[in-house]
Order: sequence, then C-alpha cells, then structure tokens
Amino acid sequence: MNIYAHRGNSGFFPENTMYAFKKSLDLDICGIELDVQKTKDGILVVHHDETLGRVFDGKGYIKKLTFDQLVDSNLNNDELISRDDCKIPTLEEVLELIKPTNLTINIEIKNNKVRYKGIEEDIINLVKNHNMEERVLISSFNYRSLKRIFRLDPTIKTAYLVGAFTFKHKSLKKVLKRCKECNCTYIHPSYDVVNKELVTEAHKKGISVQVYTVNSITIMKKLIKLKVDGVFTNYPKIINTIVNENL
Repeated sequence: MNIYAHRGNSGFFPENTMYAFKKSLDLDICGIELDVQKTKDGILVVHHDETLGRVFDGKGYIKKLTFDQLVDSNLNNDELISRDDCKIPTLEEVLELIKPTNLTINIEIKNNKVRYKGIEEDIINLVKNHNMEERVLISSFNYRSLKRIFRLDPTIKTAYLVGAFTFKHKSLKKVLKRCKECNCTYIHPSYDVVNKELVTEAHKKGISVQVYTVNSITIMKKLIKLKVDGVFTNYPKIINTIVNENL
C-alpha cells in the first residue's frame, strides 16, 4: 500500500516546510504530499492555505504577495521561528531535496478557490527541468486543471480529489466518469466518503484509490479491509506500522 507523508511529516513538524519534508526522507513510505500556490511574481511556493495567518505570521493572499515578502514570514510557533528550514519553501527546493531519493511527490494544485493563470504549465515545466516526470503525481479538486495537465503532458499521472461536497452534487458514477474524462490514474477521496462500492467501482474502471487524510488507526484498519491502494497521513511512521501489522 502506498503511504504518503501529508504535507511532510506534519503530525510532528511544521507542515509544508523543508524541515517536515526532511523528516520524511528516512521513513519507509511511498512519497510526500504537498500543496502549491503561486506568488505575485510567479514563483511556485509550497503552502496549503490561499492566505497567510494560520501557520505563518502576516496576512494577505499568496497571489498578492511576492516571494520575498513570503520569505520574511515566520511560523506562529515561536520556538521554531529561527529555524531556516521552517520558512515557506519553493516547489523547486522540494524537488531538489526529493530527487536523490526514491520517493514520489504528490503535488496538489490549490486552484479550486483561487485561479492561478498558467500554474499547470509552470509546474510541468519545473518538473521536466528536473527530469522528474516519472516521480510526480499531480492532484486537484479542479477537474478542468487535470484536463489541462493531460493536454500539456499525457505521461504525467494525475488524481481527482473528491470529498463530501463533491458527492452532494455528483453520484459515484458521475465522479468516476469525470476521472476517466480527465485521464486520471487515481481518485483521491476523503476518508469519510470511502466505502466498498467506491473502491470496487473505481477498480473496475482501472482507477486506483488513495485516501486522505488518515490519522486514525481504526479508520486505517477499515481502509485496509476495503483494499484501498494508498493513504495520505500526518503520521506516516505510525500508519506504516499499522499497515505492516495488518497485511
């Protein structure tokens, strides 16, 4: 089963920082997951929220700030403010860190709320510059974005992110149809919408199921029984132990 460190080893270290990613390198896992936004001056940065304030001090939308302004931001946790690895990193920094390893990088494009013009092409060009096309998986809640990725480079694997909100408006049949229309290799559902029918029907269509965000041992054991293909977790070492004990 594929296990990804969600925003790095974020259960113990500051999410989406180089520090959290470095703490994931020696774990027996498939890869890391991260989120990408784009700054005012066109730099791809790794940050979950569209705005500052929750993890880092400062305020404002990422898209309205330059990279230099973001670098000046510090963690809200005073104990780690001085740590150089606890700044907002660029996607390029993370690619360079992961390249010498065997890990996969799941890049989630955060463009379901804020539209970043050309972000798909920017990401693909950066990935190609580092010759990491086979080591990258790109996911998004925005299915139009996934279609653009396929048009730009059909060799890069993609995943359609879905949660409870999606299933309020779409049936499972329509969701899986959308996956096929986007040429997705994976569907990434939230743990609270996963059931036997979803896993079975996805597998029938050749779509692998990787679930987010799994931090409960009880839920993990349920997912093992359902035979999902992977999980994203803030506690990769703990979840990996549960997998090894139950497979």
